[in-house]
Amino acid sequence: MIDTDITLDWQLDTLPAEQVATLTRFFGQLPVDPYIDGDFRRRRYGRFEKQGQGFHRLDNGVFFQAAAINKFLGDVPRTYADLVPAFVRHTALADGREIGVHQMRICAASGSETPPAPEGVHQDGFDFIGVFFCGSQGVSGGELQLYHGLRQPPFFQQALTTGEYLVLDDRRFYHNAAPILPTEQQGHWDVVVLTA
Repeated sequence: MIDTDITLDWQLDTLPAEQVATLTRFFGQLPVDPYIDGDFRRRRYGRFEKQGQGFHRLDNGVFFQAAAINKFLGDVPRTYADLVPAFVRHTALADGREIGVHQMRICAASGSETPPAPEGVHQDGFDFIGVFFCGSQGVSGGELQLYHGLRQPPFFQQALTTGEYLVLDDRRFYHNAAPILPTEQQGHWDVVVLTA
């Protein structure tokens, strides 16, 4: 998918609908993120390396970001539930690269506005990230936003449709997602974020 030897600023593209459809059933099985107050974010995490036609699963380990990178949960060693093996089989990764796979569902209930990224405008501390939008139900909002700097307005803001993804140079740009708003009693917004 991503070769870190190439120059990439940011790119918006779309996956075939059938690839996304195979992933959607796994979002209902996500446990609540234990590092966030409340139960609005559900999450699993895994690390993999793709070699040829197979996947080499790496130790799930501890996910860590320095406080200089993540003002919300920086310097907090985090251990998340591992990805469901069947989910991994449907995820395409680039050969020879270690890639973190973050599967997340952001939930919203009537009367509340929910931020998909509680840390706000941020970088993740990787070379590249990819945000793959897998769908939503009963919510509006969640537009992905790109920034040249922390205190600048977004130069890109767009709600993604199911199957669309945004890949960006995490060293060069900051990113965020606008809050989601429920249009029904309960709703959710599903993404897979790849970090490399």
